[in-house]
Amino acid sequence: MPDEMEPQLPLSEGELLPCGIVIDREGDWYYQGSRMHRADIVSHLCQHLDRDESSGLYIIQMGKQRCYLEVEDTPLVITGVLHTAEREGDKPEQLLLAIKHLETQEPLDPESLWIGEQNVLYCRVIEGGIPARFLRPAYYQLAEFIQEDKEQNRFYLSLGGKRFYIG
Repeated sequence: MPDEMEPQLPLSEGELLPCGIVIDREGDWYYQGSRMHRADIVSHLCQHLDRDESSGLYIIQMGKQRCYLEVEDTPLVITGVLHTAEREGDKPEQLLLAIKHLETQEPLDPESLWIGEQNVLYCRVIEGGIPARFLRPAYYQLAEFIQEDKEQNRFYLSLGGKRFYIG
């Protein structure tokens, strides 16, 4: 018997039904209570992740088929931060984010940073549409670029000679 079954999307076009998938605070995916170990399946589902504006639910949409997920905090988590220095006018200095279950790195939009409950750091990824939570190691990597503006009693990310205040 296989470790897990591939989630089946509902066939209904209009009705938004549950997928049977839960994403925990650490970004691990579970289907009907069993952890999804197949990285290729989880990565594929992540690439079809979206947010239904009318309901606020996170959904998986493939073609006209769609279903919603249960998410404990955010559907995506950031596992690492890589700094790319400015290279002779080629590309500006930026921070690249490693996102759990995705093979590609995403550039950080520094204006999308905010601090949530218990001082947890978040940002928006995938064209600014999906919130992601920084796991502790990624938070510490990003903290190297965060400074305090004592006059305004606020913190900011210093990147490319600019200040991006954290909301």
